[in-house]
Amino acid sequence: MSAKVLHAMTIAQSLQLVKGQLKTLETRGYEVKALSSEGNYAEIFEQEEGVKVLHVNMEREIALRQDLESLFACIRVIRSEKPDIVNAGTPKAGLIVSLAAYICRVPVRIYNVLGLRLETTGGIKRQILLRAEKIAAASSTHLLAVSPSLKRQIVELGIAPADKIKILGHGSVNGFDLQRFELDEEMTRRVEEKRLAYGWTGEELVLGSMGRITKDKGIDETVRAFTELHARHPNLRLLIIGDYESADAVSDWTRQTITDHPHIIHEGYQLDPVPFYHLMDLFLFLTKREGFGNVSAEAALTGIPVIAADVTGARDTLLDGETGYLVDPDSHEDVIDKLDKLISHPDLRKKLGTAGQEWVRQNFSNEAIWEEMDSYYRSCLLERSSVLGEAQ
Repeated sequence: MSAKVLHAMTIAQSLQLVKGQLKTLETRGYEVKALSSEGNYAEIFEQEEGVKVLHVNMEREIALRQDLESLFACIRVIRSEKPDIVNAGTPKAGLIVSLAAYICRVPVRIYNVLGLRLETTGGIKRQILLRAEKIAAASSTHLLAVSPSLKRQIVELGIAPADKIKILGHGSVNGFDLQRFELDEEMTRRVEEKRLAYGWTGEELVLGSMGRITKDKGIDETVRAFTELHARHPNLRLLIIGDYESADAVSDWTRQTITDHPHIIHEGYQLDPVPFYHLMDLFLFLTKREGFGNVSAEAALTGIPVIAADVTGARDTLLDGETGYLVDPDSHEDVIDKLDKLISHPDLRKKLGTAGQEWVRQNFSNEAIWEEMDSYYRSCLLERSSVLGEAQ
């Protein structure tokens, strides 16, 4: 297979979502390049993955003038590169890169839907975002959805018909490197270093949260639940990993509590979050919407039980009552009840954590997704060559 493939993400940091995938496609005969806005991680990704990263700066938020500039820049890149396949993920790249690929008549144009921002918006912004999703979908020859519940949302919102949308395997963006999550000797050393740095003795029970610190990720509710439960369980600790964002910012109370509470540890974004999962005893994921909740599956791979919001994408990362619990993210009582149950029953934590680890290992390996992606690309190319041949 000698097809030229261009994988696009809005920001460089998001390229980590497909780590290993592009390198694997190269070994299978594809000529692969990535495209994103400029950023420090682009150089790291380029070195680790062994693929060239091209740059078109894109704004994550709605910015009409900048978006037009990005579109023209993207058209220039695509005309220069002449890819056979463009795979665009994340909302803004999905719109701009897919539209540019359409204008340049790229044979296979895949909009890889990693989530729908519009789910947690309203009014005119929701209408704008919905229109953008429909344009991205219409500009594409194919769509990928990273979870079954996301595919249902795409269809229900009228963005694209079901027969245009494919899910690779059981879902996820890239699957997971299973070996990376094992608690070997080196990982144990790194975990213990962190534990000592925090002044923890091992007697604590650590509740974990991983991801952007925004309202959309449910951090307000997470901190509220912790402060209430800490009064009942003095050994409870909260470990939050992620950066604050000004857009969709958490409340002042939440930010102040994270800063001031003596039993809350906050660390910024981590290129390697695995040691932090191993410090946790249970994981809370009160997101308002996802494409596929990677952090939920990652937490499960370290053998800890997950409580996740019963919302798009997140609900596909566990089996309710078997590997963790789904909760109504708007019900404080439901969240507190499930947390208290797991905090109070260590045997249940172990049972659910072990089951979750095995379930994710069986269904979401890197290799399974990469194999599916290769087959998918081949079928898309065959399909489009047939369609284009008939049109000539």
